[in-house]
Amino acid sequence: MRHAALAATLLLLASGTARAQNEGFRRYESKNVREVPGRDSVGRLSVPQAVQERAVTTARDDDSLVQAIEHRIHCTCGCNLDVFTCRTTDFTCATSPAMHRAVMAKLDSNMTAAQVVDACERQYGQSILMQPPKRGFNWTAYVTPFVALGLGALLLGAWMRSWIRARPKDGGAAAEAPAQDSAPAELERLKRELEKFEA
Repeated sequence: MRHAALAATLLLLASGTARAQNEGFRRYESKNVREVPGRDSVGRLSVPQAVQERAVTTARDDDSLVQAIEHRIHCTCGCNLDVFTCRTTDFTCATSPAMHRAVMAKLDSNMTAAQVVDACERQYGQSILMQPPKRGFNWTAYVTPFVALGLGALLLGAWMRSWIRARPKDGGAAAEAPAQDSAPAELERLKRELEKFEA
């Protein structure tokens, strides 16, 4: 009985503490959280049109050269997409438009596509590239699958050759003959064992 009363008291204390914490958070929120147009009191989007204001996209922004460059560069927002795909599909990302502006500025300074990608690699490291460059140790990523496939084919061919050589040359007729000769002897032995068992 004492344990039940103790448990009930603890439950009342815990629920009172939770209520006090919630009330304290509401008071803090009402004092410290500013109302942002298009967002609710805790910062969530409440108006779909308030996602992000962006500059008007021009034909130059979607030029094939710009697309080719941006498809080779990771967006650093953490989405694991390239800059062009993130910029044109995730309208909440603020990183991809900034990276797009950097690419456009580099192109405006008369850099070639390869120079733009190299400049991004120098700035962010190799992790910015969508594919590892085909140089140095990275060649192993490109060569290893083909080497493994070739070795597997050679091993399979050697195993098949040894398996075929181990089979009899006369097509299996010699293998059937001993089995037919041993069948009557085996039947006789089984009959003798059966007679011993019945006696």
